[in-house]
Amino acid sequence: MDIEALLTPVSVIVAVIALVTSSLSTARARVKAIEDAYVERYWQILDRFPAEALVGEERTAPPSPEECKTIRLYLRLCEDELELRRLGWVGRETWNQWGPGIKAQLEQWPVADEWAPIRDGGRAPHQFTLLRQLNTDASFDPYKARGLARVTRWWRQL
Repeated sequence: MDIEALLTPVSVIVAVIALVTSSLSTARARVKAIEDAYVERYWQILDRFPAEALVGEERTAPPSPEECKTIRLYLRLCEDELELRRLGWVGRETWNQWGPGIKAQLEQWPVADEWAPIRDGGRAPHQFTLLRQLNTDASFDPYKARGLARVTRWWRQL
């Protein structure tokens, strides 16, 4: 067999491996960028929480309208994070931190007070479906690998 005939298939294989590696690395970087953006959004919302909530204390007075809005924004953020995980845009390691944190926050004042009527279906009955699932099952992971994602799951650490 001549060297040129051998080099052509080897070159094609190397090029395909480089293309796949590059594509998977880009996807992994995109997941990290999305996670970072949501962490930033989390801290922006948390900065607006009532001061007592930041140290685990409960206030006797109800939250102000602005504080209620902040708490609802937090619940929306949580639902968005669950949706991103379902779609494969939040990695396994990140989810292992976010999931228990979300669940714990749902049980603490002031989030618990706003969450109760939503959780029970009295408010926004067709929204927050993933958050309701997490609330009833602490080990709930909305991610479902589909198609090519099954092959690349280990690479993206989903």
